Amino acid sequence: MVLRDDTINQTMLVPMDLRKLIPKDHPCYFIKNVADYIDCSEANREFADTPGEFAYPRELLLRLVLMSVFDGGLSSREIERRTQTDVGYMYLAGMQHPSYRTILRFKRNYSNLIDEAFKMTIKIATEEDLVKIHHVSVDGTKIKSKTSINKLTNKQQLKIMKQHLEKSIKLDEEEDEELGEESGNSVPETLTDEEKFKEIFEKVNKSSKDDRNKNKLRASSKKLLKQAEENPEKILKKVEKLEEKLNESEKDVISINDPDARLMKNKKGRWEFDYNAQIAVDEHKGIIIASHVTNKSKRSSRTYSSNRTSKIKFKRNIQ
Repeated sequence: MVLRDDTINQTMLVPMDLRKLIPKDHPCYFIKNVADYIDCSEANREFADTPGEFAYPRELLLRLVLMSVFDGGLSSREIERRTQTDVGYMYLAGMQHPSYRTILRFKRNYSNLIDEAFKMTIKIATEEDLVKIHHVSVDGTKIKSKTSINKLTNKQQLKIMKQHLEKSIKLDEEEDEELGEESGNSVPETLTDEEKFKEIFEKVNKSSKDDRNKNKLRASSKKLLKQAEENPEKILKKVEKLEEKLNESEKDVISINDPDARLMKNKKGRWEFDYNAQIAVDEHKGIIIASHVTNKSKRSSRTYSSNRTSKIKFKRNIQ
C-alpha cells in the first residue's frame, strides 16, 4: 500500500469551482433554485445610488437564511461562521462573508421575502407529490423572550410613573417660565429654616405611612424613571405605549423591555415571558406546510385527518 502525500499546504494553480466539492444531491442547489424565483429587485433598489459601503444583494442573504432554516434554524452568528467554514454556505454566498449584523437586519427588514420563499418550497413540494395533506399534525412550543421576569409592570405602576413624569415635565415648564435665565438653584425659605423643614418632613412622612404600599414603585419602575432624568418626554411616551399594550393584553402584567411578549408557563412549569410558536407538518414526508408565532399562551396540539375542508384550508394557506 502506498501512502498518500499530505497536501494541506498545497496551493491551487487555478481557482476551484466550489460545485466540484459539493455532492450533486446537496440541498444548497435546491435553495439556490428557490431563491432564483424570488423577486428581490425592489429590495435591491433601496440601496441603489446610496452613500456608504456596497450592500450585499438581497438574493445572497436570502439564500443563506433559507439554508440555515434547512439546517435547523441557525443563529446569524453561526451563518456568518459557516460562510467561512462550510462549502455549501460558501457557494451560496459566492465566497463573500456578510457579518451577522447584516444577516440579522435582513431577517428583520425582509421577512416578506423569507415568507415568499417558504411558500414557494411548499408549492414545489406539492407539485412533486411530497405533500399529500391527508394527515396534518399541528403542535407548538414556547420560545423564551429576551427579557427578565423581574422587568415587569402593571396598571398601577404605569399610573404612578405617568403621574411622576407628568409632574416632572410640568415643574420643568413652570421653572422655565418663572426663572427664565436664572440657574434655579435657590430653594424656598421653608426648606432652609430647620424648624419649618422638620414640620414639613413630619407631614410628608405621615402621609407616606398612610399609603406606603399604594404608591410604592418596583425596582424596574424606578430604573425606568431614572432614565427620565435625561428626557422625560421620551420615557412618558414609552410608558403610554406600555399602557396601550397592557390594555390589549389578556394579562395583568407586561414586560417593560418586550411589551409584545406574554407571561406563559413553560414545559418546566415555570412562568416566564414567552412567545408561542406553532407549526403544521404533513405526515407523508414530514414537511412543514405552515408556521406561525403568537403571544397567545394557549397551546395547540391537533391532528387534521383527510377531508375536503382540511385540504381546502391548508391549500389556501399555501397559495
